[in-house]
Amino acid sequence: MQETTDLRTLYALYLEHPEVSTDSRKIRDGVIFFALSGPSFDGNDFALQALSEGAAYAVVSRAELAAQDKRCLFVPDTLAALQELARYHRSQMALPVVAITGTNGKTTTKELTHAVLSRKYRVLSTQGNLNNHIGVPLTLLRLRPEHEVAIIEMGASGPGEIALLSQLAQPTIGLITNIGLAHLQGFGSQAGILDAKSELPTYLLEHGGRYLLNAKDPLLSARWSDKTPYRYGNGEGDVTATLIQAEPTLRLALQGKGERLEVQTQLVGGYNLMNALAAASVGALLGVSLTETKEALESYHPSNNRSQLLSLANGSTLIVDAYNANPSSMQVALEGLSHWNSPHKIAILGEMRELGEASHKEHAQIIRWLEEHPTITPILVGQDFKSATEQAPAYPAFDNVQELSEYLKSHPIPSGSTILLKGSRGVALEQVIPIIQQSAETEIIHG
Repeated sequence: MQETTDLRTLYALYLEHPEVSTDSRKIRDGVIFFALSGPSFDGNDFALQALSEGAAYAVVSRAELAAQDKRCLFVPDTLAALQELARYHRSQMALPVVAITGTNGKTTTKELTHAVLSRKYRVLSTQGNLNNHIGVPLTLLRLRPEHEVAIIEMGASGPGEIALLSQLAQPTIGLITNIGLAHLQGFGSQAGILDAKSELPTYLLEHGGRYLLNAKDPLLSARWSDKTPYRYGNGEGDVTATLIQAEPTLRLALQGKGERLEVQTQLVGGYNLMNALAAASVGALLGVSLTETKEALESYHPSNNRSQLLSLANGSTLIVDAYNANPSSMQVALEGLSHWNSPHKIAILGEMRELGEASHKEHAQIIRWLEEHPTITPILVGQDFKSATEQAPAYPAFDNVQELSEYLKSHPIPSGSTILLKGSRGVALEQVIPIIQQSAETEIIHG
């Protein structure tokens, strides 16, 4: 029987080749390829190809591959080996690790926290959406001796996942942005979401870490307010924030240690106040000055279809928040749109996915809210929204983004409009951004 490669041997090889990959299509010279498997693929099938394209080693779970090529390292479970390697590598690094999870805003909070901490430290943080049981190990394996702080975003679609990610990342500071409604198919209820996200503070408090409580969230406050002295959002904490204006971009005042500084961000919406305050609060815990925090928040440019503000040629404004959506984030985005001073307010909404049995109810609730706010013109995409409009006004509703695109080509956005683009990632609403931009230019030329 083929001998199993133990952790000590694997880590020694990793130190010689400190770059790993799980994608055989993106092999760089000298990487260690982990042949992960899933319901519809087996990475072992591509191990020899990865070696031929420059990988130094391939970690495999099929013994015959290891017998065929000595550069194939046999382990019983390649995912478990990746996670254990990342956990052990993290344990060799004596540095603060900030963990961020929550229903809404965790990626924006992670990005803002990175901006704040980078004013004082060399920071590693999660890239893109690498926030799950595979992404977090890949992030941890990017840690290098020169890093002084790490920021790890943690996502979850069911119970036990945050506990696992905490064991891997071994955070020393952490926060939950909020408890909303998302992934109900996996969590079952909002109480289930609270229990699952609470796996982070449970880990922190059991291991001597600092849990930074969003005291404005009633569920989090009820569960954790008497267990941690670190908090933000209720006028307490090292840093507090007040809203000055939310549109067109967020302006706030930060206060801390006798200072008060006004901050003009490039973020859209008052709901980003709490994300900015969370980042400022982490910065305060790690010694970043209020002036440095102000500079960081003001210089941060939203990207990746999150809280982006685009000016169109016909005087319209496009709010792009189409990376993800759930009932909580959809509600705050629509409320933000309702406050805009604009002659035309248009909400292009994609369906909210992974809601399980609650899907019809939650989409119908959004429809009812829209009925109560007739100043907003909705355009809806996805079967969940279409079925929810059966007893509602005849809002335009389409099966997919392709049908929406054809509609927008023949129905230009009026001048001076404010358009919200919001939906789950799988709907791919970002595909209509060029169409909206083109229609605005066409109206200027031919209108």
